Amino acid sequence: MNNKTKGLMSVLIPVITWGISFVSTEYLLDYMGPMSIGAVRFLIATGILYIMMRRTGTSLKIEKKDHLLFILAGGIGIAIYFYFENTGIKYISASPAALIIAAIPIFTLIFEALIYKRPVKAMDTLAIIVSIIGVMLIVDIKIGEFFSSGESFGYVMMIGAVASWIVYSMASKPLFKRYSYLTIIFYQFFYSMPFFLIAMPFESNQWHLLGPVGIAHLIFLSLFASVLGFYYYAKAMDLLGVTESSVFINFLPIVTIVFSYFYMGQIISIKQLIGGLFVMLSVTVTTLHEKKLGLAN
Repeated sequence: MNNKTKGLMSVLIPVITWGISFVSTEYLLDYMGPMSIGAVRFLIATGILYIMMRRTGTSLKIEKKDHLLFILAGGIGIAIYFYFENTGIKYISASPAALIIAAIPIFTLIFEALIYKRPVKAMDTLAIIVSIIGVMLIVDIKIGEFFSSGESFGYVMMIGAVASWIVYSMASKPLFKRYSYLTIIFYQFFYSMPFFLIAMPFESNQWHLLGPVGIAHLIFLSLFASVLGFYYYAKAMDLLGVTESSVFINFLPIVTIVFSYFYMGQIISIKQLIGGLFVMLSVTVTTLHEKKLGLAN
């Protein structure tokens, strides 16, 4: 199995777990604040990663010069990102939120080209445009939603999440040459914790109302969306590159809509199905194009 195939298989795990996480977060926001959800989620995840590193003998040592990259990735790329995303989901539903997050590939492509001098092929640009059109069909967003005050604030929060995720991607890329995936996400989670814990006391939480369902959502966010999701996304970024990995973020709305259908009984429209085909077509085209040019690893 070549690196290209490994990367494609790896990126499916965060796409699925993060797609479902929108619904889990939306549920938990009825009982917990945005940063409190993040605090519990990443505290558990950091503990699990520490145990995994000890059991596998993975080194905990990192170079002093890399602390800033870990702080940027953990503090901004994770803590601040989830503040924006979780707060945004309070004001808009999961589907429009996923639309904003789907803009990540466009901005990642631009920043990767500027910072890392990545050549931008015409097929890359076309695939991203097609995938964004597909996501717009999937979420079926209404233009009028942009003009209500609460929802406008939600969209601003999601744009902040996009910017934060770009910082995460850019700060993570240099680390792959020096550390294992476990080491990278452990320290990113570790450096995110102060941001979450400082904000947590200022939020109103109804812990007693969580119940078994709420606890199950927290466990899912901690173990599957955080530990497994971030581990395999880090692996995908290493094997596929930052931009190509971020293109697969466009699958998140598909997963969110499908899970919402089975979990909440929401109906999937024909327009959403067509949008899903657009997204899958865009990813397939760019992947086959790179293989044809001999660019696959």
